[in-house]
Amino acid sequence: MLLSASVSGLEPTRAKSESIFVEFLWAPTPEGALARQPTRGFLLDGTRAHQVCVAAIHAPASYRELRIDTFDAVGRRLQSQREPDFRGKKSCYTAKLDPQGEPGVWTFEIWLDEALRSTQRIEVARTLEDAEFHRPSGVPYVLGRPNYDEDIPPDAFVGRLVWVMEVDADGRVTRVEIESAEGAGERLSDRAMAAGWLSLFPPDPARTLAPLRYRRELKFEPD
Repeated sequence: MLLSASVSGLEPTRAKSESIFVEFLWAPTPEGALARQPTRGFLLDGTRAHQVCVAAIHAPASYRELRIDTFDAVGRRLQSQREPDFRGKKSCYTAKLDPQGEPGVWTFEIWLDEALRSTQRIEVARTLEDAEFHRPSGVPYVLGRPNYDEDIPPDAFVGRLVWVMEVDADGRVTRVEIESAEGAGERLSDRAMAAGWLSLFPPDPARTLAPLRYRRELKFEPD
């Protein structure tokens, strides 16, 4: 017979290691919105108020300053954006994009209290028509994501959610439907619907006869 026992207090509690979360947004998220717009690209033409979001997850202490250094496609540092209000909680800031920068893949360095903590890259194009991420394809350049529902306790944030978007030849989402929702996913279904409608796809004449059906799946586990 195999016996097992668990006695609390014998093992020291291990602090969770810190991780730096960085997200690029196509546009600011309104207060109380059900979903947001993570993006694969930025534009230099000033038609969009793109954002860079940063969070220090499981931060061991509060920070005094966030710095975002921006480098264009040829490696020139264009901006050094300082945000003294950052304390670790997810915060979003307007992406300061110098229109004189060289289009292509740009680099964003995230510094916390003068220490480099993350390096992220994203395509930056002069206009939407110039963007590689806007070339005909079945891949969205903005893939909406449900926002966290604070009414769900962290230990109950377990489940699965699948939704499907139909997209026409012009890149417009014309239909969103929930395919499967389990656990916390059931409570996030309305947020998934909102995320679907926020998604943006490049146009593709190949979809003239039949729409694209794009399937999105998220699995949730407690942090």
